[in-house]
Amino acid sequence: MALRAAFLAALALSAAPAGAQDAQPRAVLPIKAVTLSNGAVRYGVPIRIGATSLDAALDTGSTGLRVLPGVLKAGDATPGEAPEIYGYASGSRYEGLAGEAVLGLGAVAAKAPIHLIASIGCFTHLPRCPASRTSLPHYGIASDGLPDEGFKAILGTDMDRARIGNPLSAIGVRRWIVELPRPGHPDEGRLILNPKPEETAGYAMLPIVGPYAQIQGGGLHDALPGCLIHAQSKARVCGPVLLDTGTSFLSVINARNTGPWADGDAVSLEVYGADGVVAASTGFALGSRDAATRLVWRNEIAAPRPSIFAGAAPYFAWSVLYDARRQQIGLKPRAPAEP
Repeated sequence: MALRAAFLAALALSAAPAGAQDAQPRAVLPIKAVTLSNGAVRYGVPIRIGATSLDAALDTGSTGLRVLPGVLKAGDATPGEAPEIYGYASGSRYEGLAGEAVLGLGAVAAKAPIHLIASIGCFTHLPRCPASRTSLPHYGIASDGLPDEGFKAILGTDMDRARIGNPLSAIGVRRWIVELPRPGHPDEGRLILNPKPEETAGYAMLPIVGPYAQIQGGGLHDALPGCLIHAQSKARVCGPVLLDTGTSFLSVINARNTGPWADGDAVSLEVYGADGVVAASTGFALGSRDAATRLVWRNEIAAPRPSIFAGAAPYFAWSVLYDARRQQIGLKPRAPAEP
């Protein structure tokens, strides 16, 4: 879940020529669940940068391909002269240079912008961020600051426009499907690039309601309109809903007159189409680390309205289709997991 500081210019997203989607092959990458030593679950996919193969954190709530120093070989990437600074809701901030590299995702490969990270730190309002908890040689992205855990690169796939923009769009992918591995089913996760028409059937396609104004603590570009509803009291929080594979808990912003709700309480998450009609809904119990349903209530002065950062939990209920060209997100219920 990314925090775009005001000094980052919103530049045009690197894009492949018209018709690139037809020219690019379909590819399926496994999405792997990685459990940190503190119990938090992160998700990664195998990628290639130049001649180097590695796993990168898959983060649908941030933008850009970003790599820590000491990972790539000479010639894997070409650094530019423009500085690049990017940060996340955790408070971690990465500084380095914008560059270019050939990114390979299965059979799909092309040049993409890359952030070559040179140093890590924290934003002043979150001085104890994960980047402050270990030294750079032992730091991993999406590691909660635990030494020698996490990933050495991140693949941020939200559809926001930025200098280091969506790497999938940069290599000619116009649609992709995210299906996270559900708890207890480590082998079912997959990222499908350039899916076939039959694979995109049955999704409720919804226009994103962003780009929302950027708020302290995260952006809401790929948000959908929706509500989180408490089953017993019927209390509800409504606003933009962000699905985010990089976050393993739920967070409700600026719902001062609603919660808190207790662990174990039943809630439902609804998202709506442009006509205001419920397009998809799912129910779950609060408080489960495995199901990513621990709920945090926060107030953000800079936030324009109540917002729901839904984290990874919705991906356990829905297969999620992203259409960058139309700026739409599709949802389709997943088949029940095998016992």
